[in-house]
Amino acid sequence: MSHDATRTEGIPHDRLTRICDAMTTAMDVHPEVHEEDKAIVFLDDGKMAGMVLHGYTDDVDAIADLLMHLQALFEANGKRLMVATIGGEN
Repeated sequence: MSHDATRTEGIPHDRLTRICDAMTTAMDVHPEVHEEDKAIVFLDDGKMAGMVLHGYTDDVDAIADLLMHLQALFEANGKRLMVATIGGEN
């Protein structure tokens, strides 16, 4: 991730995040979606990337869910994902 990346909320700020936002709009109107369903939508064009967190009230919850899904993907492919946090005050 670039050091000049900024977190934005509300209105998507570029082409990729507008597309991600449209994907979550489609999710909202799907008849099988429940109120507690959440999504993390990534889109990458090879030069830039966009991401929308949908249904999450806390970024840390989204990160934890993402890491759990990545761990399952690694395990399904016979690999192990290990995450170590570095720095921080907590």
